[in-house]
Amino acid sequence: MQHFNSNFDQLKDIELEPIDKDDIIKGYNELDEELKNAKDGKEAVAVVKKYFDYEDDLSTIISLVNFRHTINTKDEKYTALQDLLDEILPTIQVASQQFANDLYDSKYRSELVEAFGELYFDQVKLSMKTFKPEIVEDLIEENKESSAYVNLISSASIEFNGEHYSLSQMGKFTTSLDRETRLAASKKVWAFYEENDAKIGEIYDSMVKTRTKIAKKLGYENFVQLGYDRMGRLDWFPNDAKVYREKILKYIVPLSESIFAAQKERLGYGEDTRSSDYAIFYKTGNPTPKGTPEDLVKAAQKMYEELDPTASKYFNFMVDHGCMDLVAKAGKAGGGYMDYVAGLKTSIIFSNFNGTSGDVDVLTHEFGHALQGFLGAEETDVPAYRTPGMECAEMHSMSMEYLTYPWMNLFFKEDTDKYLYQHLCDAITFIPYGCIIDAFQTYAYEHPELTHEERKAYWRELEKTYLPHRQYKDNAFLENGGYWERQHHVFENPLYYLDYTIAQVVSLEFFSESCKDHKAAFNKYIAFDRLGGKYPFRKLLEKGNIANPFDGDTLKKVAEEVMAYLAKFNPTELDK
Repeated sequence: MQHFNSNFDQLKDIELEPIDKDDIIKGYNELDEELKNAKDGKEAVAVVKKYFDYEDDLSTIISLVNFRHTINTKDEKYTALQDLLDEILPTIQVASQQFANDLYDSKYRSELVEAFGELYFDQVKLSMKTFKPEIVEDLIEENKESSAYVNLISSASIEFNGEHYSLSQMGKFTTSLDRETRLAASKKVWAFYEENDAKIGEIYDSMVKTRTKIAKKLGYENFVQLGYDRMGRLDWFPNDAKVYREKILKYIVPLSESIFAAQKERLGYGEDTRSSDYAIFYKTGNPTPKGTPEDLVKAAQKMYEELDPTASKYFNFMVDHGCMDLVAKAGKAGGGYMDYVAGLKTSIIFSNFNGTSGDVDVLTHEFGHALQGFLGAEETDVPAYRTPGMECAEMHSMSMEYLTYPWMNLFFKEDTDKYLYQHLCDAITFIPYGCIIDAFQTYAYEHPELTHEERKAYWRELEKTYLPHRQYKDNAFLENGGYWERQHHVFENPLYYLDYTIAQVVSLEFFSESCKDHKAAFNKYIAFDRLGGKYPFRKLLEKGNIANPFDGDTLKKVAEEVMAYLAKFNPTELDK
């Protein structure tokens, strides 16, 4: 298998060698034999370290293929490579899992625990529970279904005002200050989903059934607990999520609805307010970043230089080595993400700049992920400890959004206060939406027999509970529950989305602390970054001196502090 060197100049210039499934499997098998034949604990530890390096090389191939494929889904070379990985990775997992099984049962267990920690063995035990060779063909099918959704959404070419745009590029029109433009653009976007509704429904129905089949083969009642186990959730479970959603309904939904009611009043459309109008927070228009994408990157460089030398070093590294692909373009997959490329010892960032405030959010949110990736890797050689579980990983990204508030004037100039007020309001209103995504997926996997129309009906029921202001009198597709079809996490990252809401609450804790002592809050944040994933969720928060959103009145306290801060603004004045 290809080995990588972290001394590279430009990411785009790194060539990928042909991917040989048999060669990769052979490498795992040889490592497994070395482990089983180790003469003592010291030798066993050395073999496991070689295994970590081998895993890093494979994950680097996967990361680079995914990055280049999502940058241009029309690139035949990387589409073919992505298809190949979808096909062969489950088979390769048989060999890697066998190594993990033998590691878990090693006669040198005590020496291995001393070297790598008990948590690592807990994680291996969970991986043994979530994988068996008999599910390989089902995993291949699941990968293909996920890629089918990505490719379908990426294929969108929407004609608008005589030009063609991707779904991400349409964002500048769906948030246009001109209402007719906004309504027309929104109609075009949702028309794409409506035209592909049956196809998307088929993809998701197939996914639900495939994942349910996998769960049954592994001995689970349904996919829900398997989904949790896949994500390595060791100390919180579906019932914790249920109780947490109930708290959100009690403490957050009323605050969220008050924000939407004030927005509706500012917009002044009264009972004629359309679903697409909520894309505009202010009657005078949403705050937008000032300058070109290049200007925004330069502003971010200045921001991180003033904020922290370590953050500045790593941000500049990514810029200098071409580790970001930021601007929306035809054929590019939607959304944004960060990935840590272990073999190159760098983070990479993918996004879709489209001229909205979200462009700045990417430079803070995704770099929050990226910085943690760099710092976590500095602290450990155990890949599983570099980054925390997904719920905590989002804490690093979301917190960076708030810890960079003092520098938002670099991006928004005269619109800075407009941005700060809206961004904090969005934090509150997002949490109920995140709950809908989680409740919807949980119900879908608990009831795999549902039809596409029944799933959509349940989605609409959840909207009326958590976001009751939403009305779709001008859009039958949305009124019938089609909104979730745009959320790629539902397809690609099952049962993940609640993590964003948990992280949102923690990020607001960091925000509150930064208002009192910014330097102390940022130092605490950096220390939290360096903890990586050395502890499971609850213990990690405890080590980071962070209140758990699940516990007590944490949710209520955080919401009250944010609302008190928002009360200092006069949105009517901001909207002039």
